[in-house]
Amino acid sequence: MLHQLRLLFFLLLSSLLFSQTKPGKGTVDSHSFFVKQLASAKDQNYTKILADYDAFIVRNPGNITAQIERCKFLGNAYWDAYEDYNLKYEETEECIAALYEKYPLHPGVLIYRAEQLYGEERMAALLKAEETIKEDKSAWSSAQLAIVYEMLGDAQGENDDFALAYFLKAEGERDRLDLSLSIANIYQRQGKPTLAKEVLMRGLAKDTAKWVLNQKANLLLKLDEPAKALELFNDITEKDSTFIDKSEMATVMEDLSNYKLAREFLVKDTVQEWNKVGKLQKLFNHDLEHSKPEVALQSYRTLQKLDSNDDFFGIKRLKIAFEAPLLSWNASELIHFFFFLLSIVLLFFIPYLWVLPLHSLGALLRKTALKITPKLNFNWSTKHFWLISFLYLFAQYITVVVFDYETTINYYFDIGDSFMTEEEEDSQKLATTMLFYVAIMSVVTLAVLKRNVLKHLYHSNLSLLRMFSLGIGFVIFNGVLLRFLGGFIDLSEGDAIGVLLSAKREIIAILSGYGFAIAVIAMAVVVPIYEEVIFRGVILGSVEKQVGFVAANIFQATLFALIHYDLKLFVFYFSFGIITGYFANRSQGLLTGIILHAVNNFLVVSVLYYTMRSVF
Repeated sequence: MLHQLRLLFFLLLSSLLFSQTKPGKGTVDSHSFFVKQLASAKDQNYTKILADYDAFIVRNPGNITAQIERCKFLGNAYWDAYEDYNLKYEETEECIAALYEKYPLHPGVLIYRAEQLYGEERMAALLKAEETIKEDKSAWSSAQLAIVYEMLGDAQGENDDFALAYFLKAEGERDRLDLSLSIANIYQRQGKPTLAKEVLMRGLAKDTAKWVLNQKANLLLKLDEPAKALELFNDITEKDSTFIDKSEMATVMEDLSNYKLAREFLVKDTVQEWNKVGKLQKLFNHDLEHSKPEVALQSYRTLQKLDSNDDFFGIKRLKIAFEAPLLSWNASELIHFFFFLLSIVLLFFIPYLWVLPLHSLGALLRKTALKITPKLNFNWSTKHFWLISFLYLFAQYITVVVFDYETTINYYFDIGDSFMTEEEEDSQKLATTMLFYVAIMSVVTLAVLKRNVLKHLYHSNLSLLRMFSLGIGFVIFNGVLLRFLGGFIDLSEGDAIGVLLSAKREIIAILSGYGFAIAVIAMAVVVPIYEEVIFRGVILGSVEKQVGFVAANIFQATLFALIHYDLKLFVFYFSFGIITGYFANRSQGLLTGIILHAVNNFLVVSVLYYTMRSVF
């Protein structure tokens, strides 16, 4: 009796398992089951399963689901995910075309067909499905409606308003559908963080895939919700500890001021070999800011063993020394710091590459009895030209060392992963960097403003009203020139404003981080003063003594254009330099050029400011 009961139990259990794992050929997703059966004797099993589908469809011609599943089986049976190639591609396409021709209004057929298309073809198929829904919505189930609306939302690209409308309709058709991430991303892009948070919080209760949870956690970090992001990261860790991004977890811990736990995650992250230098860089930067100097030095030396080029000029080691001067230096660290000192010496000699040829040219011209009569009564000499060249290079060099040392080293030595595009660049850091550079250039300019040249800074034989009128005309001329150049180079009208002021991204960053007043002082007062002193004062005044005014004006305008690092706009910046150089001669001072420069920059800062206010 017991034996018979066991046998009965075994038969019942077997039949139950079979019924759950082997769906009928007319059921949804039956193709997935049969594709798995192709592991061995693939060709033989493929032919048999396809014959079974055909026989079932002959017996049940009205079962459209079976016909769809047959097409899906064709499309997946010989699909190579690694090569992204389907050996039965043509047969699959023929099957879909025949199915659509036979059932052009069937919801399942329309959805399946749209899923196999891309780009404009997919959009056309989805719009056809939406048209069919409007004509007879009763033929569609809620699940099918949700699929179509979600696909329409995904297909909208940058059209966030339409995408949002479709996503909301999709969720309205199916309560269990979780599109909170897509909707929250749209609200975040639209500058609606409160709505984005509300949507994400509501969607957290729904069971979603780990990769979706990870994206939600990352979005919560962007929305300044580190505590909630940490909860999600913990949920992901419980489900699959290998899935968690330890670097993201460290960021969460730092935002919560839990620096000890943040370091633990960073240390765990360095175990992986992929991009190990980049991970060690993050660990060192964390230790430098939040750990003891001894710990930072340990991280530093581990990093140097892996790639000594990471601190080619010894700047990172110098930062540790500022924190703890008594910590010993090893030979390698001293060598790298020596490279830094050597680079300063090289900066000292680089200006001779253009100063000496000019000086020699002037001497040669004088030997030929060519009389050069300076038109400018400026008291700057070739020595000042060399000095301002060196200080200009030094200011740029120090700015990079202070703010972009690691990213610059990574770029030139192809190490780490801390590269950033313009879109990814930290706006606050960019603003601070620009203000630091403006400040250091102001100090640099003071080095050439001795008592015997100060009078040129504020001198002009033109009236103040005349100078401001010329400034307005100068701005109009620049606008006309840019429109003319737009016929030859790729320059949109929106970029023209930014071109008038060579640092559009930097100005926007300063406006966002420090406000209108600081931006005006820095870019419309300080920058015009030091640029006019350097180019129309020191360079024009000293070079003129060697080669005459015309050649000197061309020379300084060329340098002025080159230092803006945009060759396609060389003509614009060159003309800018030529005109302000002309007015330095005409007014016998720098004040006119400073006012022209300042009016131009003030107008552009103002336009950018009010444009930002209207947008945000």
